[in-house]
Amino acid sequence: MSRRNQWLLGLLWIAVGATGLVAPQAIQAAEAPAVASRISAVTVFADRAQVTRVALLQLGAAPERFALTRLPGWIDAESVRVAVDPPGAAQILDVAVQPAFAAEVAEESVRKAQQNWQEVSDQVVEIADEERTLRDEITRLEALRSLSIDKVPRELAVGEARVKNLSETMTYITDAIRQDRKQLRELAKKRRELEPVLAQRAAELSELQVRAQLQTSTVTVELRRTGKADGDSPSQQVSLKVTYLTPGASWEPASELRAAQGAPAVQVLQFASVVQTTGEDWSGAALAFSTQRPDDVLDVPQAHGLMLDKGGAGLHDVVGRMTESFSRAQTVYASQNQQMAKNRKNWDASLARQNDVQQRALQSFTRLTQRGTTAHFAALAERTVRSDGKSVRVPIAIGDFPYKSKIVAVPEVSLNAVRVAEVVNGGQTPVLPGPAALFSEGAFIGAGELDFAAPGESFSVFLGVHDRIKLERTLDKKVSSLRRGGRRTEMTLAFIVTAENLSNQPVTLEMSERIPVAQTEDIEVDDVETPRKAKPDSQGVVRWTETLPPKAKVTWRLSYSLDYPSDFVERRRSMPSQRAPQQGPGAPAPKRSLHEQIDMLEKSL
Repeated sequence: MSRRNQWLLGLLWIAVGATGLVAPQAIQAAEAPAVASRISAVTVFADRAQVTRVALLQLGAAPERFALTRLPGWIDAESVRVAVDPPGAAQILDVAVQPAFAAEVAEESVRKAQQNWQEVSDQVVEIADEERTLRDEITRLEALRSLSIDKVPRELAVGEARVKNLSETMTYITDAIRQDRKQLRELAKKRRELEPVLAQRAAELSELQVRAQLQTSTVTVELRRTGKADGDSPSQQVSLKVTYLTPGASWEPASELRAAQGAPAVQVLQFASVVQTTGEDWSGAALAFSTQRPDDVLDVPQAHGLMLDKGGAGLHDVVGRMTESFSRAQTVYASQNQQMAKNRKNWDASLARQNDVQQRALQSFTRLTQRGTTAHFAALAERTVRSDGKSVRVPIAIGDFPYKSKIVAVPEVSLNAVRVAEVVNGGQTPVLPGPAALFSEGAFIGAGELDFAAPGESFSVFLGVHDRIKLERTLDKKVSSLRRGGRRTEMTLAFIVTAENLSNQPVTLEMSERIPVAQTEDIEVDDVETPRKAKPDSQGVVRWTETLPPKAKVTWRLSYSLDYPSDFVERRRSMPSQRAPQQGPGAPAPKRSLHEQIDMLEKSL
C-alpha cells in the first residue's frame, strides 16, 4: 500500500470516530487524577511535530478518568489520538482536550522556587554584610597603627617611649588585619560559589513565573476495563498512548560524504538538523523525520470521492476541521512565545532561527512533493532535543555507495583540475538535497550541495583539487583580432589551452571548453576549430577526454570568429534583464548571456 493511501485510510479512521477522536462533550479535568507520562516517540515534519506520550495505568472494574496535565497550550486539539495497549484490555469511553493556565497548578512550584532563591540570596546578603564589617575593622586598625607610629617621636622626646609596648601593639594590629583579610578572602570565595547558584535559581524562578502566565493543555481520558485482571489483583495495568501535533518544530537534511583513494565506495552519512521550541524536551524518545506534510491529503483528488456520508459531514469536513484546528494552534503558539520573549533572554533569536529552518524545509520538501516523492527516516541514534531553539544533528541514514572517480577541467572557469565522484545511490532510502561536508582521506576538503537522488539514481560530488595537474589558458594575440566596420564588427579569437601532468602516473582528464552560440540571426559564428575536432553541443560546450602521460604537457587550440552588429552589446545592455533570480545560497550561478560574453571578449582584445 502506498504511503498516500495510508494517509487516506488514516483520515477515514479519524472521520469514523475511532478511539481518540475528541468527543463534543467535555470531561471535567478537575474530577480526573493527574497521571505521569513520558514522551516515547516524536515524528518531526517541516513545520510541526507529532508527539506520542505514554502513561502506565492501573484499571479497576469501574470506569475511570485520567488526566495528562501541563501539556503545551498550543497542541492541536483535533489531532489528539488515544490508544490502549494491549488493545483488548480497555475500552476508551471519552476523550477531551481542555485549556488551562499553568498558574492553576504551578503555585506550589513557584513558591518552592521563590524559597530556594531567597535562601541563597540571604546567604549572599550575609556575606556582603560581613565583608563590610571586616573592611570597616581593617580601616580602624590601619588608623590605629598610623596613630601609634605618629606618637613615637613625641614619646622619645620626653623619654617615655617603650619599645616593648610599641612592638606588641604593632604585632597585634598586624595580626588582626591579616586575620581579617583572610576572612575576606574566604568570604569572597564563598560568594563566587554562591553567585552562579543564585543566578540559576533566579532563572528557574523567572521561568516558572513566565510559565505560570501561559496557557497549558489537559487531555482527559475515560476508560473502562474490558479484560480480566491478572491473578488475584483487582486491577490491570495498561499502557495509555496519547498522540498530538504541535507547532514549533522543524528539521532540514545535512550530509557528510567521505571518500578514500582506491576505495570502491564512498560513505554517505545523512543527518536531520532538528530545532524545536514546542515547550517540551525530547529525551529518550524514538525520533523520526518526514518530508511529508500531514495536510497534503487535501491535494489528493480522490479524497473528495471518499465521503463517509454524502448527506452530511464527509471526509472534506474532517480535513477542514483539522486544518482550522492546527491554524488555531499556531496562533496560540505565536502569541504565547511573544509573551515568553519579554522575559526570556535571546528567545526572539531562538524563534527566528527555528523559523529560518522551517522556511527552508518547507521550500525544499515542497519541491520533493511536486515530483511525487516523500521520504521518511528513523533516527539511528538516541539524541536529546531541548526546547531551546538550538540545532541538534541526528543521524538518519548511512551507506557505502559505489562511485566512479574522474578528473574534470574547465580552464575558462578555473585553472584548477578537480576530482569529481559520480556516485550511485545504492541504498534503500533517498539522498536528500542540502548542504554536505566533504572529506577525502579523512581531511575536510570543503562544503557542497547535494541534489535529491532516489535509490538507483546517481549524483556528482566534488572531491577536491588535483594538485598535480597544471592548467594554462591564454589568448593567442598573434592571430586574434577585432575589426569594426561601421554597422558590423568581426572578432577572431584563438585560445591556447595547456595541461601538464606533474605526477609520475598517467592521468585522464575530461576537458570542457565553450564556443559562443548565436542566439539571433544577426550573429554569425564561423571558422570554428576545436580540440580533437570535438563537436559543440546545443549550449556551445565542447568536451573531450585526454590521457596525459607522466611528466607530460599537452597543448590544444580553440578558435572561432564572430560577426555581429556593432551596437549589439549596447542594445542588449539597455534591455530589461531576463535573468531569473537566484533561489537561495545553494542555487547555481546564472549563465552569462551572449552579449556579456562578447563584451568580455572585446575587453580581452
